[in-house]
Amino acid sequence: MKAVFANWKRLLDADGFLENHPALDWQDAIPTFVQGKAAIYLMGNFAVAPMKEGGLTDDQIDFVQFPEIVEGVPMAEDAPTDTLHIPSGARNKADAKLFLAKPETQTKINATLGQLPVNNRSQVPDDKFLKQGFEMLQNAAGLAQFYDRDARAEMAKAGMGGFQGFMVKPDHLERILDRLEKVRQRTCE
Repeated sequence: MKAVFANWKRLLDADGFLENHPALDWQDAIPTFVQGKAAIYLMGNFAVAPMKEGGLTDDQIDFVQFPEIVEGVPMAEDAPTDTLHIPSGARNKADAKLFLAKPETQTKINATLGQLPVNNRSQVPDDKFLKQGFEMLQNAAGLAQFYDRDARAEMAKAGMGGFQGFMVKPDHLERILDRLEKVRQRTCE
């Protein structure tokens, strides 16, 4: 765990993050990237459309996999699980389920949304970023959603707060880790 934070601190020490990062949500950071004031953005494919709306072209944006940090550790990826929902009052739920489960249906839905399909037998939209993302996910040794979705609610809340605290005050790492360990013991054992 400490090795992860040590690598993270190297990026902090190199001023690798926007100065006002605690005040930004993902949409607020896009203009900085579009203006060329940020070199890299760790974000899902859904951020590509706002980047293009800001004036960037496919030739100005690229897709890279998060780098290997420990040699020999299989590459795993975070990938959100998208879901399709049928209203509880729907008249024909059985046919709706069959319709939504069809690869062809999801191919059409995701061609419109510009996202990866939930059904892995569906066709990936003709988009270089989606195709690269699909290939990366297909070759991953493991998948998770995101820390705050995979962890228990209390642990996720403490963890996200700890991560944010570390970004602002990295010298408080030991206190942050102690607090996280106490929450882990209370909620996960």
